[in-house]
Amino acid sequence: MIALLQETLKSFQNVEYLIKETKTRRLESYNIKQQCEMQREVDAIELSLTIYVVFSEPDETGNEIQYRGSYNTEIHPGTDEDKLREIISQGVFAAGFVKNEYYPLVLPSSPPSDLSAPQKIDPAQAMADLQAAFYESDNQLDGHISYSEFYITQSDIRIINSAGVDVGYTTHNVFVETAVHMPSTDSGEIEISESYNFSLDTGVKAAAQLLKNRVNDLFATAAKKAVATPTPTVGDINILLTGECLATYFSYYSECADAALVYQQLSTFKEGTEVQGGSASDRINLILDPQMQGSTGSRPYDDMGQPLKSHTIIENGKLIKYSGSTRFAHYMGIAPTGIIDNTQISGGTAANADLRKEPYLELVSFSDFQANPITGDFGSEIRLGFYYDGVTTVPVTGGSISGNMAKVHDTLRMSVETRQYNDYHGPATICIRGASISGV
Repeated sequence: MIALLQETLKSFQNVEYLIKETKTRRLESYNIKQQCEMQREVDAIELSLTIYVVFSEPDETGNEIQYRGSYNTEIHPGTDEDKLREIISQGVFAAGFVKNEYYPLVLPSSPPSDLSAPQKIDPAQAMADLQAAFYESDNQLDGHISYSEFYITQSDIRIINSAGVDVGYTTHNVFVETAVHMPSTDSGEIEISESYNFSLDTGVKAAAQLLKNRVNDLFATAAKKAVATPTPTVGDINILLTGECLATYFSYYSECADAALVYQQLSTFKEGTEVQGGSASDRINLILDPQMQGSTGSRPYDDMGQPLKSHTIIENGKLIKYSGSTRFAHYMGIAPTGIIDNTQISGGTAANADLRKEPYLELVSFSDFQANPITGDFGSEIRLGFYYDGVTTVPVTGGSISGNMAKVHDTLRMSVETRQYNDYHGPATICIRGASISGV
C-alpha cells in the first residue's frame, strides 16, 4: 500500500508528504474479579498521510512570503489508485489555504546511537504472567479487585517523507485499568479505580513485579480512604505531593521550555535565565530522555522522523535550552530536539523522613491533578491524603488543592528517593508552601 501511495504522490508536481504507518497487534483481556470474561486479539493497520504544499504570496509591502500549507488525513489500507488521486487532489487544494510559516521537513540522518533491536515478546505469555502477578495481591481480608482490563499492544511504526526519511521501530506497551472495592464504616463500601501505563522493554518479569507493587499500593490507598476523615482547613503548613501527580506537576517546566509555547508567546521561559527563584529551594535538573526504560513514551524517532537523543533542558534551576519539533525549532532559529515525552528530574536534597518532621498535609491521590503551563495554575480534588499535626497522623479525604507555580517553586524541596511513573522518573515526594487547601 505504501508503494502505491508513494507512486501516486510522485505524480503530483510540487507536493511533499509525510507518511506514518502503524501496524498494531493488541491482545485484550476483560475480567470480573479473577474470572476472565473475554479475551480477544486485534490486528490493525493505520496509515496517516500529511500533504505539504509550499507557496509564496506577497505581504502588504509587496515582499514575497513563503508558506508551508499542510493537510492531514487517514488512508484506508485497501484504497485503490483512483481514490488515492482524489484524496491527494483534495488535500493539495486544502493545503493551499493553510498559511503556516515555512519550515523544512526532517532530512535523512544517522539513527540514534542507542537504537536497540526490537524485543521478541510473546503477548499471550506476557498476558498470563502479568495477570498472575496482578492477582497475587488480591488476597486481602478486606477488599477485593472488582474488575480489570488488560491491553498488551505491539506497534510496528514506519515513518517516510518526501525528503528521503524512511525509518521504523517497534514498541510493546501495556495499559491496565482496574478498581478495588473496600468496606467502609461510613458509606458501606468505597471503590478506588486506577489505570497504569508501562512498557515491556524492561522485560516481562520486571513489568510483572512493577504491576504487583502498584496493586499493593492501590489496596493500601483503598484501606486508608475507607477510614479517612474529611480534610481539615489548614493554614500555611508544608504540603507534600506524592505519586503520579508529580508527573503532571513537573510537566509545567518541560512544557514551558517547549519552543512552540515560547514562539507563540505563551511561555515566558528564556534561555540562560532562572526558571525558579528562592535561594532555599532545591534546584531542578530536567532531562528529556527518549529511551527511558519502562515508559510507553520511549521511541527513537518522533512523528516527523527526527532522531531522538537525551537533552538537558534545565540545569540547577536555569533553562539551558529549548526543546522543540523541527517546525518550531526552525522558527526559533535553534537546533531541533524533536518531541520527547519522557522526563527525568533530579536535584532532591532531603530524605523522605526529613520532609515529614514538621506538621504537614501529604496528598497522595487525586481525582484529576492538572497543571496549566500557560498560567502556572495547578489543582485538583483530593482523593486521599495524610494530615500530621506534629503528634498524630490521620488519613483524610475530600476538599481540594489549588496553587500557582510562581508562588510555590521558591520553596520547593525534593526527596532524594526517586520513583518512576511511566514517562516520569524523579523525586518520590516534594514539599511546597503557598498552595491553598479547601477543607470539607
